[in-house]
Amino acid sequence: MQCPRCRTENGEAAIRCSGCGAPIALGDEVVGVSLDTSMPLDRRTSRREQEPAWESLRPVPVDWEMEPPAEATPVSPRVPPRAPPRPRPRATIPAPADLEIDMAVEAVEVHRMRAPAWRRIASWAVDGALLGAASAAMLLPVLGPVLVPGGLEQGRDILVPAILAVALLAFAYQWLGIALTGATPGMGAAGIRCVGPDGRRPSPGRSAIRAGLGLLSAAALGIGVLLALFTRSGRGAHDIGAGTWVVLAVPAGRGA
Repeated sequence: MQCPRCRTENGEAAIRCSGCGAPIALGDEVVGVSLDTSMPLDRRTSRREQEPAWESLRPVPVDWEMEPPAEATPVSPRVPPRAPPRPRPRATIPAPADLEIDMAVEAVEVHRMRAPAWRRIASWAVDGALLGAASAAMLLPVLGPVLVPGGLEQGRDILVPAILAVALLAFAYQWLGIALTGATPGMGAAGIRCVGPDGRRPSPGRSAIRAGLGLLSAAALGIGVLLALFTRSGRGAHDIGAGTWVVLAVPAGRGA
């Protein structure tokens, strides 16, 4: 068999040329089939003619009598979601009756003027004179024998009771004057008075605390009482401890 490319002679069973390697084996000849329909030689047809006919693509109606529709799948009833559990209210333990505290406090605005120092000194002088006169009138019958010659030893036995009696008299003088009228006689003469945190007359309990602290302030060489002359608020140690102020008295007819 001769190679069609390089004209080299090859065997009958050769598939490729031994010279150039080109395939030389041919298969069975394909016989053409005649066409039943004619084909146009002019392929320059219009685009509209090449498009498919949409009328041929119309849906075919379904004959329901011949083929019934499939049964619908039953829908399971929808279960509503469960509501979240409500939080249980916490039980409140009521406080004992003796421990209940009323925290609703009404705000009070107090306008007061500090008592001048000279008025404080004047009130102390008047109160001291009145207390001295009352103490002398009460203790003179008891201390009479002490004043005679040789009665000093007898006076030692009654010295402590006499001091306690004077202290009790001073306590009652301060307490009753502040609790009943808001001022001692000396304060009233000097035009000053004692008030509490609300700007009014102190209660009997607060007045008793002030009177007791006043005795201690006077016993400490009067330092606690004289402190009122040097503080900005004009309060002595007994006023600070009792929560009171000594202010100018408000004239009648004016609001507090």
